Amino acid sequence: MFSEAIRRYGFWFVDALGGGQVRKYLLDLEKKMQENSDASSDDLRKLLSHAVNTTGFYRNFRGYRVITDFPVIKKRLITGKYDQFLSSEYRNKPLHKMKTNGSTGERFVMLQDSHKRKRVLAELIYFYEQCGYRLGYRYLFSRVWYEDNQKTKLAQMAQNMVMFDCSSLSDDSLHGLYQILRKDKSIKCLTGYATSLAAMAVYFDKKGYTPDMFNLQIVISGAERLEPPPKALLKKVFDCPVVSRYSNQENGILAQQGVNSDEYILNTAHYFFETLRLNADEPAPYGEPARLVLTDIYNRAMHLIRYDTGDIVIAGTSGNNGPAKMVLKEVSGRFHDVIYDTLGNKISPHFVTLRFRRYERMRQYQLTQESLKHFILKLEGARGLYNDEDILKTVSDLIGHDAVIKIEHVDKIPHLSSGKFRKVICNYKIDSDKFIV
Repeated sequence: MFSEAIRRYGFWFVDALGGGQVRKYLLDLEKKMQENSDASSDDLRKLLSHAVNTTGFYRNFRGYRVITDFPVIKKRLITGKYDQFLSSEYRNKPLHKMKTNGSTGERFVMLQDSHKRKRVLAELIYFYEQCGYRLGYRYLFSRVWYEDNQKTKLAQMAQNMVMFDCSSLSDDSLHGLYQILRKDKSIKCLTGYATSLAAMAVYFDKKGYTPDMFNLQIVISGAERLEPPPKALLKKVFDCPVVSRYSNQENGILAQQGVNSDEYILNTAHYFFETLRLNADEPAPYGEPARLVLTDIYNRAMHLIRYDTGDIVIAGTSGNNGPAKMVLKEVSGRFHDVIYDTLGNKISPHFVTLRFRRYERMRQYQLTQESLKHFILKLEGARGLYNDEDILKTVSDLIGHDAVIKIEHVDKIPHLSSGKFRKVICNYKIDSDKFIV
């Protein structure tokens, strides 16, 4: 506890020496998240004005009246016109680079000014505190570690972090994780990709490990959706709250589940969100799969206005008392993971996930569409638990009974080099505007 306090006070002392900006932004974030109205509307207007006056791309929209006068943009457009998105006010200033390969493998570098970077730190502190984690707590971060994201020994010590590489989730690797958590009782938080956390839960439960063997107070899942069965199993194994966080490298923390809720609370203090139809730049009704489009209000170095995240979500309204606010009921996949039924209708990965929830004891699956009627279904840990004919019927009921589905039972389904996992892959594309919703 002493080392935690030293790190916490040390962080705020260093921040105070630099003008106290992180604390200022944290207080601003807390206030705006508590307000019922659109607390960031004035700052949004300032951001739009700054964009049209200082960037080559947005200069063409100086006559805008509302934000929907701006086009919806995607990552590929930005990379193709990179310099046009950089503000002239920041061309010769030091900027922070956020690098990502994303789930598509397409390399992308987002430039952030110093104020945006401090806003991201404020987001981290705020959303950690919302689930009971305090600045300075020791935590274990499970992810694939490589040259661009490796932490130095000094950085690990300063952040009170333990790195665990989840590129292999073999029994030997998971036993190594068990030994770390068993030995180091100062670790209070476990965070990582949903797939790696799910594998941990299954292994720990199989081994009969009990919560009293560890000292975890919170488990935070990120990068992918954590399905209800592994979430419940994690709660059982560690006897602590389990929450999912929704974030990306280019922006920051976009939303996070409440401690006792499956709804994602949107970070409306730092971002302006829109949910648009899958096949048109029009507002999508609540309850329908939609593309999440955002405007980053506080990055003035490289503007992202109406940026299509590529993620498919299902929005709704909060069930809390008071004025209704938009929340995310589901973060259900990537737009490029949309597949087609045998009639050419598009199917959101959300509906594939829903069909497979009944097979909660299966370790993993991956459905790949190779042509209009040909699919490969890889199953990990399904043999002996579920009948292939039943699984085939479940899939064909969704994609068409004339589909040719090849089942492959495998010991391990490969993850992406980033450590993320794709449950649905589409290697076939046709020009269709029809969606199953």
